[in-house]
Amino acid sequence: MSKSISPVIEALFASSGRSTPVDLEWRLILRRGRPFLLLPAGAKAARMGLNLYSAQQRRAKIWRKLLPVLFQSPVAGLFERVRFQADASAEIIQFMAQQTGIAPERIFPAAIKLSEIGSRFRLVLLLCDESGCPARVIKAGVNDAGRAATEQEADFLAQLPANKLGCIRLTGRLSTPAVSAFATDYFPGTSPFDDAGLEHLFHDWLDSQAVVPVESLPVWCTLDAAVADPHRAAWQKIKSVLAGKKIHPTLYHGDFAPWNVRVVNARNLQAFDWERGHRQGVPGWDWFHFTIQTAMLARRHSAERAAAEVEQLIHSPRFKKYAAAAGISGVVEPLILSYLLNQLWVVQPVEGSVTTARLFELLSDHWQMTPALAPATARPAAPTGLLAIACRQLQTVSVHALNLFWEPSLNFQEQPSLGAKILSRWPEVLLAVALLAALGASQFFAGVAVTLLALYVAVCVLLAWKTDRRVGTLVALVAAMVTPLAVGMRDANFATWKVFLWNSAMRFLILETSVLFAVRIRDQKNLFHPQISTALPSAKIADNWAVLLAGATWFAAVAVLDWLTGPLMKCMPLYLFPCMMVTLVFNLRWGVAAAGLAVFTDVFLQAYGDTRFQVPQIFGWNLLMRFLLFLVVIVLLDRIRRQSILFSTRR
Repeated sequence: MSKSISPVIEALFASSGRSTPVDLEWRLILRRGRPFLLLPAGAKAARMGLNLYSAQQRRAKIWRKLLPVLFQSPVAGLFERVRFQADASAEIIQFMAQQTGIAPERIFPAAIKLSEIGSRFRLVLLLCDESGCPARVIKAGVNDAGRAATEQEADFLAQLPANKLGCIRLTGRLSTPAVSAFATDYFPGTSPFDDAGLEHLFHDWLDSQAVVPVESLPVWCTLDAAVADPHRAAWQKIKSVLAGKKIHPTLYHGDFAPWNVRVVNARNLQAFDWERGHRQGVPGWDWFHFTIQTAMLARRHSAERAAAEVEQLIHSPRFKKYAAAAGISGVVEPLILSYLLNQLWVVQPVEGSVTTARLFELLSDHWQMTPALAPATARPAAPTGLLAIACRQLQTVSVHALNLFWEPSLNFQEQPSLGAKILSRWPEVLLAVALLAALGASQFFAGVAVTLLALYVAVCVLLAWKTDRRVGTLVALVAAMVTPLAVGMRDANFATWKVFLWNSAMRFLILETSVLFAVRIRDQKNLFHPQISTALPSAKIADNWAVLLAGATWFAAVAVLDWLTGPLMKCMPLYLFPCMMVTLVFNLRWGVAAAGLAVFTDVFLQAYGDTRFQVPQIFGWNLLMRFLLFLVVIVLLDRIRRQSILFSTRR
């Protein structure tokens, strides 16, 4: 038996007498080099035991699915065996038998999850019934700190109201000199992927009869005593904004995250691990915790992306309805900041403190709620050396580029199916199809030399604006193939599959990019009513020389590719990428200048390769259409850059 496991097992199964021996055997699973899970031997028992492990990250989910398979293969020998002979008279064995209805001498080995946080050591046991199905969960503390935390949580569970959603009930308690434990029912289900259905639970937790000042709540008083420099001045401003604000208190879980929640169905969620629970808590804190901790710890998002998830949440109709019921409609932003300070100073999590501090800085600055403050944690030193600086600059612009196409996913938004959406907006869809058909016919009669792509973009963007991104994408896919088909019918050189697929793909890239940007701006509601700009300040060339060099290299490579492939193979969207890069790093003027250079190069090379494109009227038309198209994309991108919190920075 592993030396790190042996004392824990002995403490858990300690017995004062000696009666019938009970043989127990597990396989040890390590996590970051430390004992994490004890799974009973055998694939089925291991599969059942893995219900204790609520994997959140993709790699962890894959590993969780592979473990039962590995236990049936020769690889199982790589996992350390842990054998122990317990005593049927041991009090924990008797307690397990009482919870499962199985005789002590025939008790199944329970899957055990080991949790060590600071000096607190606790175990979670999953008990199976006679059929081998999970039945009960036991949480046990095996040292002084673990026992105290277990007793405190059991006392709180005993006080939970029986008629509230998500509140589990005790099925038994055990207290001995060696271990403190309690048991609850096991609930099937999965961890939630987003916050779908949480509003029902949080509404049910509100105390609609009581209205109290927020500063009178115990959790608020604890936070007030804990906050110190460098956040004390910020906390004082938050307190002044919320002074005298009366709200409806709520049942507070304290660690309401996907790994502590099971979704049985849409209106039946069960919450576990109530060790930070309070009968009277701050409304919204649990919902903020779910969103922020999922973004940071499960999805590994940056502070900027976590901030985008927060903004998506607080502007959703579901949360606004909850905020009105809780009496916090006008003070949501300071409550979010107070939650973040509670995480930093009261909870002091093992993971995520740096990102939490960065998120507090970003949101407080974005909402102009607090003075500019240095974070509580040190920032890494800036890289030195030419290559390191270049990598940092390119990494920054690549992150911003990815943020352009990233969408918040933690706030559930119920949408009709694509078919239902099309049917509900059939006049707009029918008009778009008719316009695409007219543009296709115009392209056929105008010939291969005339560009009409800007008009296609207008149709797709307007339709997406009136409907949603899915409809816009579908129409963009159709529109991307219309011109290659029309041109292919006029000129056999354009009719080959290679040319058709390439040109359709290039056109779809531009059309879909325009649709995505337009829908993002529509959802932010900032096209005609700009909010406070949070964009990066105008950058200096000396600080972004690597970005300019990479953009110029990309531009030159595309120009060479365009020259080699000739006018048959369109490369227009490839010219657009460096223009987008320059706009992201610098500003709109730089983007417009880059777009002008890119458009002229594209049209010139096209005319150089085919005399049909050299007619002055056609050359001028194509130049104008391409520039208008690039200008639309660049302007949309710049507006997103200026208004989205994903591109925020400290002022």
